[in-house]
Formats: sequence, structure tokens, C-alpha cells
Amino acid sequence: MNRNILNLLETPLVQGNLAQVNFYFEEIIGSDTGWQLAITELTRTADNLSDHTKFFWWQIVENFVKTRYTQMDSASLLMRNFLFQWLHNMSISAKEESSFLRNKAAQVFSLVFIVDFPRRWPSFLFDFLETLKLGPKAVDFYLRVLKAIDSEVVEREIPHSNVEANRNTLIKDTIRETSKKPRLYGIPHSHTEALVNSWYEICGIYEMSDSRLVSECLCVICAYMSWIDISLFANEHFYTLFVRFMKDQHLREPDCDCLCEVVAKGMDSSAKVKLIESLYSLLHGAGVFVIDNEEDSDYLCKLGKLINTMGVQLAVSWTRHGIYGLENKLPIMDPLENKLPIISTFFGNRDDNVSASVLECINEYIIILKQKYLLSSVDRQNLESLISINFEKMKYDESYNFDNDGDEEAQFLEFRIQLKKLYVNIASLDKNLILSRTQQLVTSTWENRQTCEFQDAELALTCLYELGEPAEVRAMVIIAATYGGSALEDMVRTMVKFGVTGGISPILDMHHVVQLQFFEVVVRYDKLFLREPYSNYIPDLMLAFLGVLNGSNYEDKQERTESHLPREARSRVCYLLSQFVRAVKACLSVIPSDLYHELSLSEFCFLAHKLREEFLDINSSLRLSTDVRYIYEATTTFIINGSLDHRIQIVMMDFLLNHDMDAFKTVLDQVQREAEPDIVALDKVAAHSVNAFTWCSEAFSNRLEMRVVGPECETPHSALFVQALEIFVKFAEIPTVLPEFQRALRRYCHRLAFCLDKDILQFMPAISKTLLRSRDATSLSENWFLINQMTSKFKEDIIPFLKVEFQPMIRATVAALPNLVGGQEIQLQRSYFSFIAAVCGNHLVEVLLSQDPNIMQQVLMSIIQGATELNDPMAQKDCYSILKKLVELWGNNGPPGFVEFLYKQIVPACFLGPLRKTFDLSDAQTLLALNEASACLKLIYDQKGEEAIEFLQSQYLPRLDFRSNYFRPMPAPKILEFCQALRMEAKLFKQFLKAFFLEGKG
Repeated sequence: MNRNILNLLETPLVQGNLAQVNFYFEEIIGSDTGWQLAITELTRTADNLSDHTKFFWWQIVENFVKTRYTQMDSASLLMRNFLFQWLHNMSISAKEESSFLRNKAAQVFSLVFIVDFPRRWPSFLFDFLETLKLGPKAVDFYLRVLKAIDSEVVEREIPHSNVEANRNTLIKDTIRETSKKPRLYGIPHSHTEALVNSWYEICGIYEMSDSRLVSECLCVICAYMSWIDISLFANEHFYTLFVRFMKDQHLREPDCDCLCEVVAKGMDSSAKVKLIESLYSLLHGAGVFVIDNEEDSDYLCKLGKLINTMGVQLAVSWTRHGIYGLENKLPIMDPLENKLPIISTFFGNRDDNVSASVLECINEYIIILKQKYLLSSVDRQNLESLISINFEKMKYDESYNFDNDGDEEAQFLEFRIQLKKLYVNIASLDKNLILSRTQQLVTSTWENRQTCEFQDAELALTCLYELGEPAEVRAMVIIAATYGGSALEDMVRTMVKFGVTGGISPILDMHHVVQLQFFEVVVRYDKLFLREPYSNYIPDLMLAFLGVLNGSNYEDKQERTESHLPREARSRVCYLLSQFVRAVKACLSVIPSDLYHELSLSEFCFLAHKLREEFLDINSSLRLSTDVRYIYEATTTFIINGSLDHRIQIVMMDFLLNHDMDAFKTVLDQVQREAEPDIVALDKVAAHSVNAFTWCSEAFSNRLEMRVVGPECETPHSALFVQALEIFVKFAEIPTVLPEFQRALRRYCHRLAFCLDKDILQFMPAISKTLLRSRDATSLSENWFLINQMTSKFKEDIIPFLKVEFQPMIRATVAALPNLVGGQEIQLQRSYFSFIAAVCGNHLVEVLLSQDPNIMQQVLMSIIQGATELNDPMAQKDCYSILKKLVELWGNNGPPGFVEFLYKQIVPACFLGPLRKTFDLSDAQTLLALNEASACLKLIYDQKGEEAIEFLQSQYLPRLDFRSNYFRPMPAPKILEFCQALRMEAKLFKQFLKAFFLEGKG
């Protein structure tokens, strides 16, 4: 033993000393006698050692028990003597052992227990119980060891191997096993009974002198109760103890946990009800459920959990009890209903944690009521009480900090989600009751909006919003939108009437949470505004949206200030405005022309320009970018769907976008004129200018194309977007590569493919040339997707462009692939093969035929390699789909050499790909690729007939390594079987091919 090293543990360790200690530690644990040295030190000289040194030796013992003790039966007796000698010394020592050392020792005791019990040391627990007479220190350590054993044997959150699980089961069964011998001199029948007796005695002996020990004992009881006989606790002796402890402030919380375990213990429904009722009667008689609002909240949470567990278990018993109808379940319903007043008291407690403790029981009660055929008057009274409490609990507290959300605010929001779910559950149970109560709340709140607190207004709006969740109420919304006449419709009308009409809109002066929830309700029930008279509210609602976003009342435009909304709330309102404009665009004509003109120029365009300036600030965020997008979309949709003349619409659109176009032209001038321009800043401005036009184009679709809107006008909307595209393409020709601008240009082209139709094709050569200057994987992939979209939409019209640009794209892709890894490579390969599939699928193969023969060969071989060598089933599926289409188009009338290519490349590819180890036939995506390969083979046979059979029988299959892991050529009977299957129907051949390859992969 190296005393010099051990002396280092007595002082604070520096880096060099720590390395020496670690080296010595590894040296000792590798020694056969190191553990013996450790137990000698811990028993002989423990009082003279520092805590660090003791911990060092305990780690040596722990490592030995974990690694070698299982195989050393001879060490069992020595280990047993050491453990109890150390325990005896620790118990009688005048010096208190550190808690972390006792925990480490308890862990070692538990590890020895799971190895030795029951085979090598069957009396472990009984021997351990004998040490309790050594006093409080021994009792404390006994409880620590039991906790450690529970962690090793019972704890469900710790994963165990099958061997460990079987070991743990054996230990628990042995502990529970009752001896068949008669009890002599009060000796317990089983380990379980001995343990329970010890716990009872500990609680009785130390109740008055050491409440900490009793509390620890209750924690142990709670842990072990789940897997031992409940009758050992559900008796008069323990009930008396439990009830008495409920009056002790130091013991009542762990006592509640024990009682929860008693109640939750699995048993027959009738026995469960009797147990709950007897226990409840005892607790109620002792005044336990008399709640003082000033009581400690932690205790109330524990007590709430207890009454919640009682209620949940009664609900479960009600569900399970009887199979012959509802009448057999009613005797269980009374005990549950009798506890609802107490449950409601806990639910209404001012502490949200206490309220949350009984939510599960309340939800179970609602589920039971849903199973009843008819609600009684008592049921309705209970529901009304729960609704009232739920309303009150959903309110924001006065202490809620809206400016800086902390942990308390996050906890409340999480709790509020649960309250909303309860509200929705009650609405699903009795929609008429919830509609009536919510209507009272909404009407009283909004009619007294000038005096009510903002928390009340927000609550009314939240409840109105949540009404839209249940399916029954959603159906009411549709009916009300079509025919009118519903309570829900009346509530929305009340909200809008008092929220945005009658002079200066009250909603603009309310708290931002009220504003946000108001607009959430408007958008949720937007269908109600599609018919009169509610469509007449659309102008006022538009003014309210824009007034809130612009940060001032819409009747006072003298001074524009920043919005009072926080950024997150403003982002949400921008989105809601966009959604609302889209929803009611068919009814925008109800807005008078003069107001429409005012809204378009002074409100929508002003807001768009303001958000644009904020976004272009150097510190702008991504979220602000989405705000700008929503407002541009909403503004354009509003302009083109209203009552304005088409020529005025053109002027409005020009006014909306002229700032962006002017900024873009400035950037173009700076890049061309300055020697070293600020590329990052200019790239951001240029990209935003392009994005602005993209967002505005969202107002158009392929059903309402730009060139169709306003045919009586010489300048259609499309002219504005085409003119912008011309400028963007001109800017794209500059030598400097601007990545953000290029991404924005691609998005713009995607949109114009829908809106401009064929007019965009004239710009595609210049656009493609520009975009190809970025050779990174993402840019190339996005280029392929763009051309793929154009190919699918324009088909034959895009052939001239593809003939020219196909070769540069192929070369750029081939050059990029060797430098890519992982996801980038897969992304580029997928987009490339997806494009080839679109070319073949749209019968544009003349594009391939027009290429240089070397390029043509390179493309065909890339498809073969993709089918046979890739580990991406999605790309493989595209490759087999392409091969199948080529066979269909060229199988009988193709270019020279294709038939040879068919037999030498396509047919082998249909075998080699599925036979690879990485081709997982249990994966759904892979099976789709296999189906395409099957269809390809079947099509070859349909076109070539017996010629294909002859090729397979005589040339290819005999040379194919069947069961490739073993390098076995395919036997003749298997060749014949395959050729016969190929003649079957396609569905049967597909099934055969899967089994064929499963066998072929060995």
C-alpha cells in the first residue's frame, strides 16, 4: 500500500496529484487482493481516515462487487463479516459519518445483496434486522440500504437486461414467499412480514424523538408497498399510524404518499371501493380534509394527490365493475360524487399546483358522465361548479409578468393548457350547458368592457375560442355560417359589436393579450363573416387589425408610433391578418371604395413599408421576415379582391412595391459602380426586394393567373412582375455571387411558374446560367427542383430550353458529387433523378436523344448506378421508375444500341440492386423500389416475350450469384421457377420476387 499516494487524499488535489491517485486506483482494482486491502482499511483505521480516503476505499470495494464478486463464492463470508463489522463500528462511533459516505456504503450493501440473496446469503434481511438494536445510526443506515435495494431491484425507470430482470423477479418472489412452517415465538412467516414489522416499530419508537427517521421510513414503505401484500398495511394498526401522522407537520407529506400507494394498489373493484371508503371515513373523521387556505402549499399538493388518487381509482372501478349494464355500476358512483365537493375545494385553491393535483380525477369524472345516458340534476350542478372554478383558474394572475416570462409564467401556461382541455371535455359532454355559461360570460364581460379588468376580457375571448375545438361545436359553426341562428353566432356578434364598432375601437386600447385573443377568435370563426349581416363587420375588423399593428387608433393618424404589441404577439397578428384576408376575400366588395382606397394606401401599404424598414435593419430576426411576408401577402390579396377599379389596383400594387424596386436598383448601381461594395448588406436588400414580389404573387394562383386579371386594362398585373423579373435577371449577370439573392430568385421563379404560365420561359436560359454559378449541393438541388417544376408544368414547351441547358446541369452535378457526403449527396441525387423521371414521365425523351452520345451514355449509366449502388430507397425507386419508362418508350422502337443496353444493363440492375445487403426488404420505402423493379422486369417480358425468357435462362441467371453471401450460382430448378413466375400476372410476380430475393440474400 502506497501511503504517500493516500496522503494526497488528505489535502486538496491538484492536477498532477489527481493523476497519481487515479493511476494508483486503477492499480489496486486490477489487483486480486486490492479489495481485501480496502475492507481492512475501512474496518481497522476508519476513524483516522478523511472522508476522501474512505470514499476512495469504498470505490475499490464497489468495483470488486460489480466485477468479480459474483464468481467468488469463497469471498462471500469475508464480505459478510466486513459489512457488519463496518456497520457496528459506524453505529457505535461518537463521530457522525458523512451522508455521502453512508449512501456509498448503502449502495455497496445493496450490490452484495443482489448477488448473494437468496443463494449464498438467504438470511441477509433477518441478519440485517438484528442490527437495528444498535440505535438510530443503524436504523438510518438500514433505511438507506432498503432504498438502494429498491433502486437496484424494483425501480422501473432504470433499464435492466433480461438476466437482471429474472434476477430481480427471483429476489422479490423470495422476499414475498411465506414459510409453510408454523410461527414460533412470534417469528414472522416471511421476509416481507419481518420488514413490515420493523417499519412499524421504527415509526412507533422514533415518532416523538426523531421525526426525520420516521419520515425516511415512510418513504421506504411507499417504495416497497407497490409489490408486497397490501393487507400488511391496510389494517387497523397502520391505519391508526397513518391517520395520526397526518396531524404531524413533519410527517404528513410522506404519509400522504404512503396512503396514495395504499389506494392505488391493484385489487378487485369491490374490495377497492371498500378500502377507499374506510380510509376516507377515517381521514374525514380526523378532520384531515378541512382545508385552510393559509396551509402549506406543498402539503396541500400531497393531500390533493391523495384525494385525486381516490377519485381516479373509484372511476376506474366504476368502469370495470359489472358487465351487465349501467345499473350495476351505480353503487360506485355515489362514493365518487360524495367526494366532489372536496375535490372542487382543492380545484379552486388559489395555488395552481394544488388545483392541478386533482385535474386527473375531474377528467375521469367527465369521462364517466359521457357514458351515462342522461345527466341528472346533481350531475349538472357538479358540472356548473367545475365550470365556474375553471373560469376563475384560467384567468391571468395580477402578478403574471407579460414582459419577461419566467418559470412561474411557464408553469401557469402549462397549467392553463390542462384547464382548456377540461373546458373542451365539458363542452363535448354538454354543449348546451357550456354554450349557456360561456354566453353569459362573454355578454357580461363585453357589455361592461369599460369597467372590467383585462383578465376578464381575455378569459371571455379564450373560452369563446376554445368552443371551436369540439366536433359538435365545429359543426355548429358551419351551420351558423350557412343558415345563421346560434348561440355561438350571437357571442361572436357581441364580441365584434362591442370590440370594433361605435367610434374609437375599444380593442385598440386594451391589453395586448386581449387584442391577440380577439383576433384569434375572429380568424377561428371567419366563416361567419361570409354572409350578411356579419360581412358588414369586415371593414371594422380590417381597421382593428391594422390599427393594432400600426400602433395607433385608426381615426387618429396624426402620429404613427411603434406597435404596443410585443414582437411575438405582433408576428401572430400579422399571420392572423393574412389568414383573415384570404378567408373573406370573396366579401371584400362590401367595403366602400373610398374606405377601401384609404385602407390600401394609408394602412396596408404603410404597415408593409414600416415592417420592411425594420427587417432591413442589421439586427432584424428571421421572425420579422415572416411578419413582412404575411403583410405583403395580405396587402396584395386585399388590393386585387376588392371594389377598386383595375387601373387603381395597378397603381396600388406599384405603390406597394416601388420601395423595394427602388432599393433593388440602388443595390444594382452600387455593385456595378463601387470597387468593394458591402456584399452581405447588399445581398440582404436585394434578396428582400425579390422576396417582396414573391410574397405579393401569393395572392395569385394558377386558377387566377396574373395575365387573366383585368383583361379590359392594357396593363395587366403580370406586367409588373415580368418587368421586375427582367431587372432581377439583369442583376444576376454581375460577376459577384450573392447567395441570398440567388435563393430568393429561385423562389420567385417557382411562384411565377404558376402565375405567368409560359411567359416565364423566355427568361429561363439567363436564370439557369446565373443559378449554375453556385455549385454547392443545396443550390444545385434547388436548381433541379425548379427545372423539374417547369418540366412538369410546361412539358413540350420547355424542350428547347432543356436541350440547351441539360448538358451544363449534368456537368455541374457530376463535378459536385465527389465532394459531397451524407445528406448533401442524397439530396442532390434525389433531385437529379427526380428530374430525369419527370423528363421520361412527360414523354420528353427527345431531350435525352438530342444530347451528345457521351452525355447520353453518362446519364443512362448514372441511372443504372443509382438503381444498384445507392443506399437511398427513394432515389432507387426513381431510378427503377426511369428504367421502366425507358423500356416502355424505347423497348421496341428505340435509339440504336438500346436493346443491347436493356439486356446488359437494365435486366442485371433489376437483380443486383435488390440482392445487395443494404437493400432492406422489411423497409416500406425499399419495397416501393422493389415494386418498380418488378414492374420493369414484367414490362421487358411483355415487350420481348420468349426472347427475354431465353436470355434469362441461357445467359444471365446461370451466372448470377444466388445467395451471394455463399457465392452459389443459381440452380437450374430455381431458374425455371423464376421464368415461370415471370409469365404470371404482375401482382403474383411481385409477391414471388420479394420471396425470391429474400432467399437469394441468404
